[in-house]
Amino acid sequence: GPPRIADKVIHRQSVRLGRTIKLLCPVEGDPPPLTMWMKDGRTIHSGWTRFRILQQGLKIKEVESEDAGTYICKATNGFGSTNVNYTLIVIGEWGWGKARPP
Repeated sequence: GPPRIADKVIHRQSVRLGRTIKLLCPVEGDPPPLTMWMKDGRTIHSGWTRFRILQQGLKIKEVESEDAGTYICKATNGFGSTNVNYTLIVIGEWGWGKARPP
């Protein structure tokens, strides 16, 4: 059948600057859906060096402030498609002991 979301998703995710985050795409279907990730309407591909598309989601390492935004995992098979949406909030590094940049 068409892809469906198989697990609860927390749509608002926050991450500290410089850390790593994984956004999951818990979808299932028969046949198993192919997944594709987009950020703010642009497809994420291998040229996005800090971004790694994994079997179960999207991993972003050394998060930068411009990584904040809307992420969509689109899962598609022959019966249809479904989207998993995230809003990523990036928290600045002041507040954990480092001097705020000038």
